[in-house]
Amino acid sequence: MKKITDFIENIIAPPLTRLAETRYLQAIQKTFMMTMPLLMFSSFFILIAALPIPGWSGIVGPIIGPLWGGVNSTLGYIGLLVALLNGYYLGEHYNHNDKNVSPIATSVMSLIAFLIFFPMFTTENGVTAIATANFGSTGIFTALLASIIAVEVYRFLIAKNITIKMPEGVPPMVVDAFTSLIPSFAVMFLAWLFSFIFKLDLPGLMNSLFAPLVAAGSGPIAQFISFFIDRILWFTGIHGSNVVSSVMSPVWINMIAKNIEAYQAGNVIPYLFTAEWCNYFIRISVFPIALLASISTVKRYKTLGRLALPASIFNIAEPVMFGLPIILNPILFIPWVFGFSFLWLWTYIFTVLVPILPPIIAQVAWTVPAPISAYLATGGSIIALLFSLLNYVILGLIFLPFFKVLEKQEREKENSASKE
Repeated sequence: MKKITDFIENIIAPPLTRLAETRYLQAIQKTFMMTMPLLMFSSFFILIAALPIPGWSGIVGPIIGPLWGGVNSTLGYIGLLVALLNGYYLGEHYNHNDKNVSPIATSVMSLIAFLIFFPMFTTENGVTAIATANFGSTGIFTALLASIIAVEVYRFLIAKNITIKMPEGVPPMVVDAFTSLIPSFAVMFLAWLFSFIFKLDLPGLMNSLFAPLVAAGSGPIAQFISFFIDRILWFTGIHGSNVVSSVMSPVWINMIAKNIEAYQAGNVIPYLFTAEWCNYFIRISVFPIALLASISTVKRYKTLGRLALPASIFNIAEPVMFGLPIILNPILFIPWVFGFSFLWLWTYIFTVLVPILPPIIAQVAWTVPAPISAYLATGGSIIALLFSLLNYVILGLIFLPFFKVLEKQEREKENSASKE
């Protein structure tokens, strides 16, 4: 076990941690964390509009249009939000080393660069319009690339002092505006040049390039590997969810957004293995482990379990992870890594091979207990709720024999201490 732990800590974890700490992935991770309220707002309106209750459609019929309008006016502009936020967080990173780089300016330039790649056109009725189809989830990858390029051009020109210098005594607000003038003009000019002169269809190009990535990343093999790495890293004390999500967030956000859009349009739900599917059926919480500890005959475990039990219901795992502990505990390596992996494969069977679990079509706040989240996120499926509860039981049974070994060892320590 020590060899396995050393291998994970020294070979597997360091490159993954370094990757997650790159400025681009850090900015992307923060960006998608900030899009959560938007996705939850959309999901909330979808749930209200489509509760599986007999006669419900008649009750909400008068406001069904405004409800779907709320979805379109939030989820439909997630691409815009991604461009704005990613530009801000990347500019914030550079601002730590160069105060002349304004996160507000980089945010605005990212948004404008993104918008320039959607040229205006004139309709048959003579109305000037802008195509907004890619402002939503299909524009996520375009938004990320446009914001990175915009910030890098802006930052490069400021670093080379290609700016308008103002005399001393000029108010900082005016100085910032003129400092940003030439870099901002360069960003907009480059975006205009490629979009209008070279006729570059950046959204179409990005969607074509990333289609294989999304297809591969959304499949069961990629999702299982990412989950397995998550469990491995958590065991060594590294926040596996943060490391994995820093790479997978663009794929995950795209998947749940596409599912919401497909559900709204009445189409087949395209993605089964969303991050929410994993959270509500597999990464359900450490509640079963906290429950085992709360009824333990070992005083230390019982005290810990009773203290951690309320938090674990709402998916707060740290008291158990560090207090039991699970982290770097050789006895719990097998149930933590392979027990959860079994739960993943078990749930896969009833998602694909014996498809009784409906797909995820909404996102719920992470602190909502998993069975309730499963019920809400599947549009009110009782089967999903019961299956999530069943997985609580299975996880508890997987950990039970290993926990008994922990109890025995702890009891022997207590007996030895009392004899001394």
